[in-house]
Amino acid sequence: MQRTSLRTGILVGLLLASPLAVSAQTILEGQTDSGAYHTIMVPDGWQPADGLVIWNHGFSLNPVGPVTDLGPLVDLQLSEGYAVAASSYSLSGWALFNTVEDLNQMYDDFVDHFGAPTHTLVTGASLGGAVTAQAIEQADLGNVVGAMPICGAVAGSRTWNAALDLRLAYNLICGGVPGAAIPGGAMGLPFPPDPAFDNNALGAAVHACTGILAPPSLRTPEQAARLATLLDLGDIPESFLLTDMGFVTFALADLSYDPQKLGGAPALGNMEVDYGDPMINLGIERVQADPAAVRRLFDHYTPTGRVGDTRIVSIHTDKDGLVFVEHEDEYADAVPLHNLTVGIIVEDEPTHCGFTAAETAAAWESLRGWVAGLPQPTVQDLQNTCNALDLGGLAEGPCRYDPNFVNRDLGHRARPRTACTEGTDTLCLMDDRFKVEVDWQDFRNRTGPGFVSDARTADAGSFYFFSPDNLELTVKALDGRRSNGHFWIFYGSLTNVEFEMTVTDTVTGLSKTYSNPLGEFGSMGDTSAF
Repeated sequence: MQRTSLRTGILVGLLLASPLAVSAQTILEGQTDSGAYHTIMVPDGWQPADGLVIWNHGFSLNPVGPVTDLGPLVDLQLSEGYAVAASSYSLSGWALFNTVEDLNQMYDDFVDHFGAPTHTLVTGASLGGAVTAQAIEQADLGNVVGAMPICGAVAGSRTWNAALDLRLAYNLICGGVPGAAIPGGAMGLPFPPDPAFDNNALGAAVHACTGILAPPSLRTPEQAARLATLLDLGDIPESFLLTDMGFVTFALADLSYDPQKLGGAPALGNMEVDYGDPMINLGIERVQADPAAVRRLFDHYTPTGRVGDTRIVSIHTDKDGLVFVEHEDEYADAVPLHNLTVGIIVEDEPTHCGFTAAETAAAWESLRGWVAGLPQPTVQDLQNTCNALDLGGLAEGPCRYDPNFVNRDLGHRARPRTACTEGTDTLCLMDDRFKVEVDWQDFRNRTGPGFVSDARTADAGSFYFFSPDNLELTVKALDGRRSNGHFWIFYGSLTNVEFEMTVTDTVTGLSKTYSNPLGEFGSMGDTSAF
């Protein structure tokens, strides 16, 4: 307790030592070659050692325009001496196809006008949390010492799997209900959307199916049953259903058909998804994803965990019905533990980014202290700092960080895209995440599948081709994300028979094939497999 109290005192001291009134500043507004607008605020007397904060805004389908939002902490950050910059991004919607270029050009504009800061901190909310994670790994923003995703979509492109599932389930459950049909196919409305079908029309359709706009007592039994099925599919709070349906209709259409994003290529599929409901499994439309499109969406963007020395404090509310709190579990699986502190707020009612001012400021001040040389903050440190800020009248609470919160795996809401069910010719590794299948051809042109041997562990297994007593191939999968941002695949060949081994990541749907030519003994370790 002594260490925690001392740390909290230092953090609040850092805040109190800064003038809380925002001083005069220079405001620079511009537009980069990529087409993104940006606004930069620089306090008078700013020096490179004072640092730069980059704010990344959330999801919007509105046309790209001048920046008016520099984040919820801009006044505090300016008072602490930081320059603050924000980009509009050059794309609306899922903007991560261009955001690295947008931020790089904004940063270069900052350096041209004010000089290179000695250190940069990156923060953002919702979609901006994913942009923040991407910026740490891919952008060139100088010395990025700290980052703070807020209610961030830090599982990246996996969020779209849940979107497709909800859209297809709605089509199945509600498509035959009078007035409930939503125009368009599995990927969303044709692009551009029919202007006659807007949010009001969508709300009327969802209400016709579920009675969502009426009190529960006025819903028909059929409406109540359909509503319960939709909510159970993704464990969605009822208060978020209309918001989520807007996302899986208009935002999904934009992602799918915008020529600067997927341009009509199907990056989302559900051919082997198990929805845990026999009725849904039997009746839901099945969509085949294109591997190249899957890779394009994955690359724009799903975090790999390659964060270097950047210190990250990521915060989330536990009942978020739009960007699920399970995003944080996925991010924590990838990022080294010594780089990341995750703070979860336990709320009474579901919100998206429903933090109090003290909760957000506590995360920021904890990050500042960590960057300044204090030990990595714990969740209890976040709560203690929040309470101190609230009691000191510096920021309004309440403070609801829960050090004992246990997150769940994202898979129960964004279901794995292919099922790995172990069988005679299918090997499942790493808690069924990776599916391994083998085909062979011998010197006499005989062909067949590899058969799974009983010789195995949780992460490794073997195949035989001709006899259970004669092993031909051994394969192992390892989670190396905290080392280099990738899953690793190793295999050892005990045969000179030609074979082709396909490994599929059932979470993302991505697959990779390894081949051994006839007459050779191929073995390798692929430390950048997935």
